Amino acid sequence: NWSRWNSGIKAAQVDGPLGDGVKGKMTTNRNTTHDVTFSNVVEGRGFSMTMAGPPGATFVFSCEITPDGTGSTIAQNVAISGPMAGLFGMMGKEMAKHFVPVLDDLARTAEAAP
Repeated sequence: NWSRWNSGIKAAQVDGPLGDGVKGKMTTNRNTTHDVTFSNVVEGRGFSMTMAGPPGATFVFSCEITPDGTGSTIAQNVAISGPMAGLFGMMGKEMAKHFVPVLDDLARTAEAAP
């Protein structure tokens, strides 16, 4: 259940087992639905997810879990490409604020796992 570890997602559907090239849909709490494609999938370690953003922009979100000896480090980033990418680059700090609750949700879910 995607929304269990990302409270900004209302619903998510993946067309099969998670793997490179697998497609899906995500609906945010703002009721916007996005087609997504997964890549760089490494079971238990991470993935990248590509989706169209506003006109003229493509977002690639990368999520990575790295064991560090006493637990794990969770990292997430976004790369934005397309003619409007520069506009989003100027808003980077504001966009980064939205990652905090996502990473908090993910950490809480991972820490509760057996």
